[in-house]
Amino acid sequence: MTVIEGTGSSVRLRSVDILKGAAISIIVILHIGIVVKSDVGEPSPIVQALYLGLISFFIISGYFFKPGRGFRENMRRRLKVLFLALVTAAVCLSLICFLWCLLWGQPTNLDDLELCLERAFTLERSFLDFDIRAPDPRIPWAICGFSAGYYFLWVLLIACVIFYAVADRIRENKKLGILVISALLGVTIAYRELFSFSLPFNLNLCPIAAVFMIIGMYLAKHEVVERIEAAGLKSGKFWALFLGSMAATLALVFLLPPSIDFDFMDFGKYGGYSAIPYTVEATFAFVMLICLCYIISKIPLISTVFSEVGKHTLGILLLHLFVAKMILAPFFTFGSDVSLASDFTGPMRYVLAVVSLVICYLICAYGPAVVKRITSKKDKA
Repeated sequence: MTVIEGTGSSVRLRSVDILKGAAISIIVILHIGIVVKSDVGEPSPIVQALYLGLISFFIISGYFFKPGRGFRENMRRRLKVLFLALVTAAVCLSLICFLWCLLWGQPTNLDDLELCLERAFTLERSFLDFDIRAPDPRIPWAICGFSAGYYFLWVLLIACVIFYAVADRIRENKKLGILVISALLGVTIAYRELFSFSLPFNLNLCPIAAVFMIIGMYLAKHEVVERIEAAGLKSGKFWALFLGSMAATLALVFLLPPSIDFDFMDFGKYGGYSAIPYTVEATFAFVMLICLCYIISKIPLISTVFSEVGKHTLGILLLHLFVAKMILAPFFTFGSDVSLASDFTGPMRYVLAVVSLVICYLICAYGPAVVKRITSKKDKA
C-alpha cells in the first residue's frame, strides 16, 4: 500500500481516495463549467450537503495526523509538500501563462502579471469587505491569471501551524480538545461579528480550518473510516451509520442552511454564530460521504477512476485552470471579469472541464516518471 499524499499514514484508505477524487472533480467542473458562483442560484439542501464535502479536505488532513513526530517535523513535512508546491506553481505557472497569453495577443502586461501573482498568493482580497464579490472592478481577474482555490491550500497550510501546535497535547485529553475547539470557534465567531474584511492569505479562515483538522484527528483515533470499510455492505451497523449520518446532515442543512461561500466566512444566515452548526453539519457530512464512497468502491470502473484521481488532488487543484487557460488562449480573448473568456459559454465549458481534468491527472500521474527518465538519460550521456 502506498502513503496517502501529504500524510504520514502507511495505509491507503480507498474510500478516502474516492472522496478526494469526487470532490476535486466537482471543484474542476465548478471552476471551469460555471462562470461565477452566483450562477449556481439558491442550492437545494442536498447540494448544500454535498458542498460541505469540500470541508472534508481539512478533516482528512487531521485524520492522517501521526502523533509523536512533534511540531517541527510535522511542519517540515507540510512545508515540503504544500508550501514549495504553492510557491513554485504561483511563480512558475503565472510566468508561463503570462508569456503564453502574450504570444497569442491577449491584452496582458506586467501590471497584469503582478495582479496574477497577487491572486495566486491570495492577496487580492486583503482588507476588502466580505460583501464584495466577483465580478467586481475592485477584485479584477488578471488576464493571464488562473488561480482559483489557492486560498484553500494556503488556509490548510497555515491552519497546520495551529493544529500541530496543539495536536499531541489534546489527542488523549478530550476535555482539553473541546476547550481548544471552543476557543478556535470563538475566535472565528468574534472575527466574523466584529470585522467584515478578509486578511492576507485568508488568515481569518485558519481557526475554523484547524477545528476541522482536530475533528479529523479524533475521528481517526476511533478509526471511523477503517471501521466503515471493515464493516461491509451486509452489516446493519454500516447502514445504520450511513442512513443516520445522512438523515442528520440533511435535517441540519434544512433547518440551518449552510452557505456555499466558505471563502467569504459565510457559514449561514446567523452571521458568525453559524460557524457552530456549520462545523457539526460538515462533520456529519464527512461520515455520510465516506459511507457513500465505500458503496461506490464496489462499482469497479467508477471507483477506480475516482480513486486514481484522488491520489493527485493537490496537483489537479493547482493546474486545472492553468491548463484550461492555455487551451483557450489561442481562440478566445480573456477579460478581467471572470477566470476564463466570458464569451466561452454553454456545454463546451463542461467539455473543457473534463478535458482539463484528464490532462491534469496525466501530468500528475505520469509527469514525474517522464521527467525522471529524461534526466536519467542526460546523466548517462
